[in-house]
Amino acid sequence: MTSPRLILITGAAGFVGRHLVDALRDDDRSLRCLIRSHEDLDAGPGVEVVTGDLADRESLTALLDGVDCAYYLVHSMEAAGDDDFAARDRELAGNMAAAARAGGVRRLVYLGGIDPDGGDSEHLDSRHEVEEILRGFGGELVALRAAMIVGRGSASFDTLAQIVDRLPVLALPAWRDRLCQPVAIDDVVAALAASAGPGIAPGRYDVGGPDRLTFEAMVEQIAELQGGNAHTFHLPFSSSRLEGAAAALVTGRDRELLTPLMAGLDADLVVEDNALPGVFGIAPTPFVTAARAALDGAAVPQ
Repeated sequence: MTSPRLILITGAAGFVGRHLVDALRDDDRSLRCLIRSHEDLDAGPGVEVVTGDLADRESLTALLDGVDCAYYLVHSMEAAGDDDFAARDRELAGNMAAAARAGGVRRLVYLGGIDPDGGDSEHLDSRHEVEEILRGFGGELVALRAAMIVGRGSASFDTLAQIVDRLPVLALPAWRDRLCQPVAIDDVVAALAASAGPGIAPGRYDVGGPDRLTFEAMVEQIAELQGGNAHTFHLPFSSSRLEGAAAALVTGRDRELLTPLMAGLDADLVVEDNALPGVFGIAPTPFVTAARAALDGAAVPQ
């Protein structure tokens, strides 16, 4: 089997998409990047950038013409004001699956979220539903699942870092003792890039960093990296609506984005079998290294 001919990246203007464009931009690959009309992407020479709407199945089918492998990096929760993001995700994933089937796409690559251990997360449930919809397109599916992705531009990491930086005293809800296995953006992108080729078999792969940390421990490490100490007190409860509103007030981010993110924290977000070293040959980056690079706005040291 030869290397992919034409690759389509949906969500190319997003946090992960921009990094993936940089990773895949070389002489051996033809890239087509799909962005929304209000977005901007400087993809560099030789990369085709097109505007389109995943809600328009007919135009999406045309964009998939000649595509061998397509990345699906779209999540409606990131669209401000989309109160029913799960229904929107369901619609867009169905359009993508139908268009990929009609266009004869060989492989789809999807980045979703890991299974939470406990708790109830609408946004993680939605990501798993999207995965199953894409699985039915009739070709190969490589589905990567990750917890918090650490890098500048990550909604979850940036929000946590801003809260730690801006609040002199931080109230930690009941999810403070939940475990998370954060993963560096460079590691996720390297795994995504490898997923287009024949070396990675179709399937579902959990990817994570080497550290299993409580959210309180992450707060403490972020505070130290920012040159201070975390001054915290514990709350005996959690409320995603209150926490989302408070986080929006502190960070200036959209409450509609932060509320479901907060709801997803009330569970252990760890992987059972980390595919990074065994499947992808990637040594997972420690949290403190990835967090330092994110706060500095630099790439993860190799």
